[in-house]
Amino acid sequence: MSEVYHNPKYYEIAFSFRDIPAEVDVFEALIKQYSRIPVSRVLELGCGPAPHLAELARRGYTYVGLDLSRPMLAYAQQKADSLQVSARFHVASMLDFRLDESVDFAFILLGSLYARNATELLSHFDAVGRALKRGGLYLLDWCVQFAPPAARTESWEMVKDEITVKTTYQVKPINPVEQTVEEIIIQEVEDAGAQAVLREVLVRRDIYPQEFLLLMASRSDFEFVGWWNNWDLTQPLNGTQTINRPIIVVRKV
Repeated sequence: MSEVYHNPKYYEIAFSFRDIPAEVDVFEALIKQYSRIPVSRVLELGCGPAPHLAELARRGYTYVGLDLSRPMLAYAQQKADSLQVSARFHVASMLDFRLDESVDFAFILLGSLYARNATELLSHFDAVGRALKRGGLYLLDWCVQFAPPAARTESWEMVKDEITVKTTYQVKPINPVEQTVEEIIIQEVEDAGAQAVLREVLVRRDIYPQEFLLLMASRSDFEFVGWWNNWDLTQPLNGTQTINRPIIVVRKV
């Protein structure tokens, strides 16, 4: 049962530590410097509750969200309706989707690229290539792993509207040859005195830096633009810094 992704309000609270306006500032800085086309229509893959929707709409962008979770998309649509902004949402897999209208900029956040093998990874970039206009950028947040595979656990707690969500995120390597890892998300929720524990288990394939560069070099539809540490464009990755939330940008050729 998909417990975590069936509770979008709690999910949004859990990840509300992000500075959304600052992240959209980075989008716009990258677009200004590296996009070869004007940007008005943006696509978020694995959009979940669409936390960037309001800020992007405020700055004049048309938002398109894609996810497999119907509860997440219903929540996101309610958000768009309450903001009285135009947005499109698609229930589809990020591995093989097709849009009826192309976009100028695409992004995927929080390592949400859940390709389980090399074939699915190639299919994902085929799909993004179909959706993105030539000259447009694709930003990937923490979808490339810059550290050796290792088991790790992180926990944090967020409070909003008198709702407390404690999230525990675990990663366990499964198969080093296939580069697969298991992700476990556990959310302990306290809401108006009621308590619940939500759990999600996902499998993805790690992507490593040199592999990613070779992948981009092998494709005729994308080119590598750059990668930076912690959403900071003054910190290009050079292998000497402690890496946190690296962003990677490629461009449609």
